[in-house]
Amino acid sequence: MKLILFLLATLLVFAQRTGGVQPDGIRVIVMGIAQDGGIPHIGCSQKICRTQHHFVSSLAILDGDSVYLIDATPDLREQYSELIKRHAGLAKENLFDGIFLTHAHMGHYTGLMYLGKESLSTNKVPVYCSLEMSAFLKQNAPWSLLVSNSNIELHSIPPDGEVKLGNVSVTPFTVPHRKEFTDTYGYLIRGKTKSLVFIPDIDSWEPVRDSLVRWLQNNDLALLDGTFYSGAELPGRDIRLVPHPTIQNSIRYFQSLPRFKAAIYFTHLNHTNPLLDSDTPESKAFASTLFKIATDWQEFIL
Repeated sequence: MKLILFLLATLLVFAQRTGGVQPDGIRVIVMGIAQDGGIPHIGCSQKICRTQHHFVSSLAILDGDSVYLIDATPDLREQYSELIKRHAGLAKENLFDGIFLTHAHMGHYTGLMYLGKESLSTNKVPVYCSLEMSAFLKQNAPWSLLVSNSNIELHSIPPDGEVKLGNVSVTPFTVPHRKEFTDTYGYLIRGKTKSLVFIPDIDSWEPVRDSLVRWLQNNDLALLDGTFYSGAELPGRDIRLVPHPTIQNSIRYFQSLPRFKAAIYFTHLNHTNPLLDSDTPESKAFASTLFKIATDWQEFIL
């Protein structure tokens, strides 16, 4: 009997390590926490870039044997490799069962290049995005080749248009962000028992105040834009040209809102953000708040 129990336990551990057994609920995995340029940042010689590595911000959603991606980053090749090391049973020819895109800034869609004929040459991977993002991909090379060669299959979804995928649903909503090319989506991910709001990029919270109150009151988790800690991080550059709510201001703003239940994690951190270094005064002050910084490969069960 002891031998049988030992063998069963061994098989269970092996299955979990190889991805053969998934926990109950939807698993959302943080595939990176860095701003579009990644960490180390090109041309950066400061301590963070010498001592740390963080992939560009994106999420993987695991529902049984299905894998969905939110934002295809320039780090996608390495991110996918690490994901499959951790969940080997989820490897598949097309990589993902679907990809959701937030907008057309470099850190959020350029990983699609690995789906083309120069690389994997996938077959009709569903790509969900706004109508503007869909038009951008169709009308601009080299992305238009992904469409004409059937490497991807575009699905335009309107704001608040829920996409149901097995045990998970993904609903986009529009947020204000620099509109050089397309509009910008955030996403609400609903699992079996919990829900998560993902907004890696936004210019300001004030234009969406009423919606923000609902998002934070009605959902369990929120991964939000934490690009800069303060407005003093880009000496020699006008930070107003790259608008993001600083973490300092976001904390004050969130504390002014009606009481909410969502646990807030900041993501999409620039390499200048002092919260990346636990020894800075800013990190020590931040540790005394109820807010958190998302970590690479952190998992949430929904």
